[in-house]
Amino acid sequence: MRISRKGKTRCALVLTALMALTGMSMQQTYAADGIDVDKNDCSITVSASVGKSGEYNDKYLEDFNKMEIPIDIYRVADVDVTGQKYTAVSPFEAVNLKDISSSTTADEWMEKAGEAAKKENLDKASPLTATTVSGTAKFENLTPGMYLVVPREAFNTHFTTQYTFTPYLTALPSSEYALTGAGSDEWVYDTEIGLKPEANPQFGKLNIHKILQNYNETLGQATFVFRVEAIDEDGNLLYDAENKPVYSEVVSTTHAGLVEETVTLEHIPAGVTVRVTEVYSGASYETAGDTVKDVLIWSDAAAGGTIDGVVIETAEVTFENRYDGGNRGGYGVTNEFTNKDAGWEWTSGPAEEE
Repeated sequence: MRISRKGKTRCALVLTALMALTGMSMQQTYAADGIDVDKNDCSITVSASVGKSGEYNDKYLEDFNKMEIPIDIYRVADVDVTGQKYTAVSPFEAVNLKDISSSTTADEWMEKAGEAAKKENLDKASPLTATTVSGTAKFENLTPGMYLVVPREAFNTHFTTQYTFTPYLTALPSSEYALTGAGSDEWVYDTEIGLKPEANPQFGKLNIHKILQNYNETLGQATFVFRVEAIDEDGNLLYDAENKPVYSEVVSTTHAGLVEETVTLEHIPAGVTVRVTEVYSGASYETAGDTVKDVLIWSDAAAGGTIDGVVIETAEVTFENRYDGGNRGGYGVTNEFTNKDAGWEWTSGPAEEE
């Protein structure tokens, strides 16, 4: 996203945590005029689209523009008129801001931010909070100083990804020269900064229910086998970026009567559609209904909530079978599978007994 300047004092500055931190050492030396420490109409805009080239991919931005991200900011320190001295305020007095210099590294800045963001500090402080709308949150009526930016963890709209964010320190005001090493050294009291996200894929469960309409006790236990695979919109096996199946598994249920049996698969990538196929219907049993069923996997985090007005429940499918009049008994599955390009292939069936 390209951000245009509309005059010096209203210049929208592209600011990541690293740029903010390394830039503060430069502003101490190059700022031409003193800071108006009594100014009370400064602002910080947090924008999900602000960052270094290539820092965010399209998927992140698509999520950020639709989801809500609560962001807290805390005023950590006062600043003097020269912009060279920061004095920590309560409860952040333990954060050492006196040794800030041109030799302060990005790692040291992140360490200071981590010290400021300790739970015992935040529990005692009063944050200003805003929630992003279309990827943007704005904090207004601020006074000059050092601020700690703490975006809270948040899920995308369909709970398939949880985003966590690195807290960081940023100075208000700053200058174009301080941040980029070029351009105006005039203090800018309305700044725009970005986020430092980490995406955490979510997972969900699938319950496969097997019901027998009738049962031949003479033949004894019966086993049924299911193949579960993630598929794309066209019903083909879904592959990841490394050309490996996103999800492929084989499971079974064994029955000793008419009691319904359920097998639960966990850690399935949320947001994918899986195709459940009954690949073995049991000795002397036949299917009653569909042998293939597709179902969308919701994340565990989404279960019990509401998305687009729909109450979300754990994914499940049900298959039914009936005795076909045969005289073959069989139970148990020999767990031999072959890992092929298309996924795990079941290569041996139930152990049958005549």
